[in-house]
Amino acid sequence: MRGGGPRAESLDAVQFGLHYGVVVQNKDPDGLNRIKVKLPWLDSGDTDQSNWAQLMTPMEGDKFGWHCLPDINDAVIVMFLHGDIAQPVIVGGAWSTPDHPPEANEDGKNNFRGYRSRAGHRMILDDSGKTKVVIADKTAKNVIGVGAFDKDGAGPNVCAVYKPPMSGDGGVSISTMEGKLLITCKQGTLKIKAEQNIKINVLTSVDLKAGTELKIEGQSATKITSTAPSNYDAPMVNIG
Repeated sequence: MRGGGPRAESLDAVQFGLHYGVVVQNKDPDGLNRIKVKLPWLDSGDTDQSNWAQLMTPMEGDKFGWHCLPDINDAVIVMFLHGDIAQPVIVGGAWSTPDHPPEANEDGKNNFRGYRSRAGHRMILDDSGKTKVVIADKTAKNVIGVGAFDKDGAGPNVCAVYKPPMSGDGGVSISTMEGKLLITCKQGTLKIKAEQNIKINVLTSVDLKAGTELKIEGQSATKITSTAPSNYDAPMVNIG
């Protein structure tokens, strides 16, 4: 017996090489993230469906790995184990005229790589003159940026991240242009530490509230100033 099993009596179902397919099902009843495709280049290929096809991924393991299923009607590249058309494997996707890529490389410099979801959420690796890593939601109003704050390059993924007041030209920026930004540490201690300075700048007011004790301490000096009348209310105030 030759490697791969007995010799096929007929080559009618043998297909070597790579072929185009179109996704028709992506809900695997066995939960293995397989898909079914139609093969329009075959006789009756516009209606017939393949067996469940495994997806090649950059990494896989027991409940970990890269998870990214193609959608219905997406174009994919398919091959067959040992040329057996009953054993399809999806090698990857293929952009086409109706399915445009999220980055067109308009200036030919190939500066932007990353991932864009169907809804428009993005992870961008910006290798332009203003290098950065960006994670943004579909509105581009909620952004995490690591690197240069300014933008550079050309194309739909060019972006500048919010530059905090009193900051330099780069660093880490976590921003929301609307709504609230909440940092929570329910079960432990939240620490903010800097080797030099911590600056907090707001347009209206700052509220500090402690459930029991609020301590403000300076190693050499403590300065609290106000340009308007101020109130310090407590049953007893000790100064000195």
